[in-house]
Amino acid sequence: MSHVLLNRLAMHVMVLKGNGSLRRLKKAAAAPMEQNTALLKKIIKNNRNTEFGKLHHFDRIRNLEDFRKNVPPSVYEDYAEAIERTKNGGESILTASKILGYSRTSGSSGVPKYIPATQASLKAYVRYTWTRALALGAAELKKQGKRFHPGRGVFLSPATNETLPNGLPCSNIAEIGAREYGRFYPYILTIPTRRLFDMHDGDYVYSIYRFALADPDVTFFFSVFFSVNVSQLAYLRKNWKTIVDDIEKGVISDSVDLKPEVKADLAKRVRPMPERAAFLRAQFEQGFDETLFRRIWPNLTVMCGIGNASFKSAAAHVRSVAGGVPFDFSIYGASEGLVAACYELENTDMQLLTDSCFYEFVPYGEEEERYLTLDQVEAGQKYEILITTQAGLYRYRLKDVIEVKGFRGKCPLISFVYRKGQLFNIAGEKFSEEDARTSIEMLEKAHGVSVDHWIFYQDESVQPNRYALVVESDADLDWDACIDEIEDYIGQCNKRYPSQRAKFFIDRLVVKKQQPGTHEAWAKRCIELGASAAQIKPVHSLDNEEKRKFFLSRIQTEQ
Repeated sequence: MSHVLLNRLAMHVMVLKGNGSLRRLKKAAAAPMEQNTALLKKIIKNNRNTEFGKLHHFDRIRNLEDFRKNVPPSVYEDYAEAIERTKNGGESILTASKILGYSRTSGSSGVPKYIPATQASLKAYVRYTWTRALALGAAELKKQGKRFHPGRGVFLSPATNETLPNGLPCSNIAEIGAREYGRFYPYILTIPTRRLFDMHDGDYVYSIYRFALADPDVTFFFSVFFSVNVSQLAYLRKNWKTIVDDIEKGVISDSVDLKPEVKADLAKRVRPMPERAAFLRAQFEQGFDETLFRRIWPNLTVMCGIGNASFKSAAAHVRSVAGGVPFDFSIYGASEGLVAACYELENTDMQLLTDSCFYEFVPYGEEEERYLTLDQVEAGQKYEILITTQAGLYRYRLKDVIEVKGFRGKCPLISFVYRKGQLFNIAGEKFSEEDARTSIEMLEKAHGVSVDHWIFYQDESVQPNRYALVVESDADLDWDACIDEIEDYIGQCNKRYPSQRAKFFIDRLVVKKQQPGTHEAWAKRCIELGASAAQIKPVHSLDNEEKRKFFLSRIQTEQ
């Protein structure tokens, strides 16, 4: 069977699987609590003979009340010793399921955490990412009376392809899940090998675009976060001429920083494509406008990536070169577990995945904690979310705050709001990252600018304390002149801020400038500590001492 036929077959299979996932979501919406309770019972039964299960008397648990009595809420530190022992070859303490790898996450301070992954926990990622997005894209084409074109996809997020001494993969959860499709990569992705392009091999962005641009039949783009797309678009703007020249000649340029063995391998997989190169030059010379991606890849069906909350501006930036291409805002979750997924395009409200984890919700802002199940939450309310996973985490605090946006059937539709703890409360105003983000967006809209990197922190050097905004941006603004305007935006987002300012409980906002390259340096530091580049999230608050020292030591000017 030819490569083209295998590509078409593989892509059609993925769409069929995605349709199955969408049907599964629709069915779950009718009876989500029943499915979620059944999952909890299954997790308890499967793990009752583990060391953790015996310690917490899983054999005596008959209902949710028993579960809560025997198992307290937890954080990563409660599992760290057990995970370290298992990671180094010891018997699994937390789960009876075979551990297939470890998702290494940067954690809140940049210090890696290792989250075990099992077949059951990975299945959710496989089920609700690529295939679901492709099925949504194909369905949208059908609505428009168009036919789905089964081309290949572009996987933008960098890989690490690292393993532990025992041979188990140790990377990010998206990559470990993607390995399920490894043998199909040449037929479903523009990647020509069975390995994702590895950031440690050198200039992996070149490798991604070298093969993506050469392929006229790209069907979808996938990245973990749309912020990955933004940094790679900057690379493309700077290096498209080199890439197109290489496509024309059928070579891998000597100027590209790749390991010699990688460069030699890729060189075997290219051929001269003068006509394609001429076409690409014409498109790039026409400009980086909203039609660019559709001009280069006329069959592009869907752009998939996390683009809500902190990544909203990144998604907007990607749309500036991918106008007219439907956006799938993908999933919400963490390395610890997948929580929700989109069930329709262009909608950031996500359906809770009742077959992935068991969920509990703590009403946010109440003095006394109450633990609710998904059938007890209310639309418009915010909650801290706890998950019990199929990989050995029980009543685990993600430290995320979500908002219930509504319901699909009986199943909650949720949206990530902010990380718990990332807010100020100088005088009872409870200023959140959501408030901060919206204030910056209002400033950007008012002045027609983009503020690349920003951080709010509580400045305790004055009395009363004040908010400090630290910006690293090329935006042409007189920041001192904008202080009153920014304070007005903050007041519109946080209704208590103006009254507390008027009472002099909070001092006037100060704006400081960050040294250029600071946020990039932070990302590099996290990677050096073992974090995956695909998991580096924008820093908008200084929620631990490491961040405070790093960013505050790099203030350009004091005002």
